[in-house]
Amino acid sequence: MHPVLFWIGSFPIHGYGAMGALAFVVGAGICLLRGTRQGMDRERLADVIFWMAITSLLGARVVFLLQNPQYVHSVADLFDMRGGGLVFYGSFLVGIPVGFALMRRYRLPAFAVWDIFATAFPLSHAISRIGCFLAGCCYGLPTDVPWAVTFPADQPLAPPGIPLHPTQLYEAGALLLIGLATNLFHRHRKFDGQVFLLYLVLYAIARAALESFRGDVDRGWFLPEVFGEALSFSQGMSVVFAGVALVVFFWGARRQARRDAERLAVGASIRGPVAPDQA
Repeated sequence: MHPVLFWIGSFPIHGYGAMGALAFVVGAGICLLRGTRQGMDRERLADVIFWMAITSLLGARVVFLLQNPQYVHSVADLFDMRGGGLVFYGSFLVGIPVGFALMRRYRLPAFAVWDIFATAFPLSHAISRIGCFLAGCCYGLPTDVPWAVTFPADQPLAPPGIPLHPTQLYEAGALLLIGLATNLFHRHRKFDGQVFLLYLVLYAIARAALESFRGDVDRGWFLPEVFGEALSFSQGMSVVFAGVALVVFFWGARRQARRDAERLAVGASIRGPVAPDQA
């Protein structure tokens, strides 16, 4: 609704960029706080967060431009993200392998770190979706529901004057609930990496459902040669991520259960039989 929040002299402060910066600060703060409490090296963790943020941003931008080449008219347009122009799953495609590589380099416990990230990512993402709402990107389909939003005529991204589903706010709400779930689950996890897998599954389900209300269909389709226009790019990626995460989630849970059983068996054999007067 407000692409430009305010001006500093002749320089505009865009809502999308401001919310993105706030999202990074909040997410990084949560990760550093949790990591420090778990005894991780604060400086190395900060380096991982910084470089992951940079490379994930590039990945999200590249995927957007591949899907929407019509927005590029000059070299400057390649880097102009003030009013939007990022694809979330693009950040995952680049950020996850880069994250693993950095964690290995800095000798951080990778899966424990991903669990920490899973408590921060949903909250940061929710804040960035507010930026999408301010910019008018990621808009919804036309609707007559009482809570529909209408963007003004000077809105450069969303179709003006038409009541639309506020899909940005739908997703922000879903992400807050996912963040609540991952933060509550973190203390009850059975193995490192379980919280991050839970996050992937929950977000993939939520995103696939929310895509049904999205109206910006120019983002492309998932494997159109195979599925035609049955799945949007984000829906297809959601199915892939959810499927992989579910398999790994249950495989990891079963593996941990076997380890716990073996540990109990070894402990019982070391203690030996219990004497009758000690029973």
